[in-house]
Amino acid sequence: MGGHIVVTPVRDEVAFLPSVIHSMARQTILPCEWIIVDDDSTDGSREVLDKASERFEWIKVVSADLESERARGEKIARLVNLGLKNANTEWSFFSKIDADMILPDNYFEKIIEQFDDDEELGIGSGNCFLDGESKKIEKVESDHTRGGLKTYREECFSDIGGIREIDGWDGLDNKMAQYNGWKTKNFSGILAEHKRPTGEIDGAISNFLSAGKKSHIMCYTWTFLIAKSLASMLKRPRIIGGLCIITGFIRAKITRTERIKDKDLINFIRRQQRIKLLRRIGMRFDS
Repeated sequence: MGGHIVVTPVRDEVAFLPSVIHSMARQTILPCEWIIVDDDSTDGSREVLDKASERFEWIKVVSADLESERARGEKIARLVNLGLKNANTEWSFFSKIDADMILPDNYFEKIIEQFDDDEELGIGSGNCFLDGESKKIEKVESDHTRGGLKTYREECFSDIGGIREIDGWDGLDNKMAQYNGWKTKNFSGILAEHKRPTGEIDGAISNFLSAGKKSHIMCYTWTFLIAKSLASMLKRPRIIGGLCIITGFIRAKITRTERIKDKDLINFIRRQQRIKLLRRIGMRFDS
């Protein structure tokens, strides 16, 4: 039976790191290893991390030199995989926790309880609320694990072949887990504090374009893409967001961005999309 390890990619997060480290050190179940991958920070983050690793023997700081600007997607996946390669612990559970997440003291205890209670659970995560008095919950579907809070069971991680170094990896791994017979769940009652809205760094337009690109990578059907785009047009920035999703999708097609190739997996994803669309149509008729 292995232990539990955590990997956190970091780049210029000095404003959040003291709170993140404090919340990790207060966990009722401490990780065997917390591997923090510093992606060439220049704001004093490294000094904070080095002091933390001197204070806590279970914290390990790893330097990354990927020679590119801060980015989501493929680069984040590469940073996480670098952290995993530097782990010295045989693990049963691995968590990817972002540097802007403040965990409640019993976060890992509650998450691992879910895995203990359900042997079919392959990937699980809590949900998060935005920093502020209103504590606005960031809504996601019940089977979508949060990229900044997710925990993997080792057997599931092995079945899906680990984390793929492509844009959209944190959505694709959910689909691959489901395809391989595992459950993926977002536990809305296990809440962490998110210090900034998802995607705030890149901006709304960039995020919608990226969503279109990811839709291409995961071989979405045009029907599902249009439905997704129409739904996004109701969000801010209104209309523009949905158009950007379509633009990102078409641009990825034109540039021949590599897509997943497993035909059975593609058919599985598209079958799930059809079911989801039919359910939404049914709900509208019922209402």
